[in-house]
Amino acid sequence: MLSRIADSIFWIGRYMERADNTARILDVNYHMLLEQPADTYKLRWDPLITITGERARFYTRYEEANARAAFDFLGYSEDNPNSIGQCIISARENARTIRDRISRELWEDINGLYHKINKLRDNDEDLSRFCDAVKKGGHRFHGVCDATLPRDEGWHFLQAGCALERAEMTARILDVHYHQLLEGPEILNEARSHAWMAVLKSVAAYEFYKRQYTQIEPEKVAELLLLDARHPRSVRFTLGILQNSLYAISGSVPGTYANEAERLTSRAHERLTYDSISEIFAGGLHNYLEDLLETCRTIGAQITQTYLYYAVVA
Repeated sequence: MLSRIADSIFWIGRYMERADNTARILDVNYHMLLEQPADTYKLRWDPLITITGERARFYTRYEEANARAAFDFLGYSEDNPNSIGQCIISARENARTIRDRISRELWEDINGLYHKINKLRDNDEDLSRFCDAVKKGGHRFHGVCDATLPRDEGWHFLQAGCALERAEMTARILDVHYHQLLEGPEILNEARSHAWMAVLKSVAAYEFYKRQYTQIEPEKVAELLLLDARHPRSVRFTLGILQNSLYAISGSVPGTYANEAERLTSRAHERLTYDSISEIFAGGLHNYLEDLLETCRTIGAQITQTYLYYAVVA
């Protein structure tokens, strides 16, 4: 597969997953806010901006983090390259350049979502309807990919992009909220409980958590989001998907590696498989997550260096 084609497919996966993840945290924060006093809004929106990694850019344009500012910045803003709108534009542009390498159904799905969110913007629809459209678009995207794409190199680059993006987002959500809720300003227990519910709902894990535990406890939330082998948005699960995709691309077998991206992915996955949550907390959750996020960034850089760079002949 040509590097430029692999690059486009990989980034379609990353951009679509990024748009879906951002829509999820926006929507959850909005609905949780409706159940809390108005004076807690900063607790809800400021961490959200931090999770997306755009805090500095946000505060150069807005004085405070509230619902309107967050929606403007994370929803449609052309000044934010990681806004939902810009991510979908980028995914569509990547898909457009390789239409002969993806299914007609996949192109129509991405293109349809692009026009859908533009229509919602033009009609000035509210945040909830906008986020719902993006989330449903994300579900359709994965369904269309599963149903129409051959399981070749392109498929595995797409899966690798989605998995890496999802692993990073789950780790950032946990890191930012854990610091805010347990190490930040003191808040009422009821508000703290609502905030942990928001964390779980942001990764579609609330119902799964409640089937196993009766009380929301921070350590158990962290264990599920980091170490659970069954939930599709846990870091361990997503790095397992990434590991399998990288093996399929290179032809490596478990226990070996063909490049640095595979080595780092396998090491991180093994660590999450055998570490216990008590050991992680004893060593410091924040430090653990910072190390994990740095590993994910390095994996992304190594995938790019190994597969996606291509020489330009003068």
